[in-house]
Amino acid sequence: MLTKPLFTTLSNLIVLAEHVITRPNYDRVEFRQRLADLACEVRAGDARPAEDERVTQAAMVMVIGLEQIRDDKAVAQQWMMIVGATLPLLRADALLALKQEREMRP
Repeated sequence: MLTKPLFTTLSNLIVLAEHVITRPNYDRVEFRQRLADLACEVRAGDARPAEDERVTQAAMVMVIGLEQIRDDKAVAQQWMMIVGATLPLLRADALLALKQEREMRP
């Protein structure tokens, strides 16, 4: 299986989180599938050994937050705050992942 660059996964997660924050009622079927796919990619990336500084911590928090929003309407608003607060951390990690990936290219 060919794995995507981690930067791509983090970028896609940022886009999904932004959609959830700005359009909380958009297509839930699409959200569920995108989240399931990205959650697998993030968890796989987190399970791999880090060759440099680890850049998946914010992504793990984001995935958990988005899963809570998806699964429990009663606490969705509280988790929406966590998702919003995690976005700047995730953006910083994505930028670091891009830098690391560029440095690793021959």
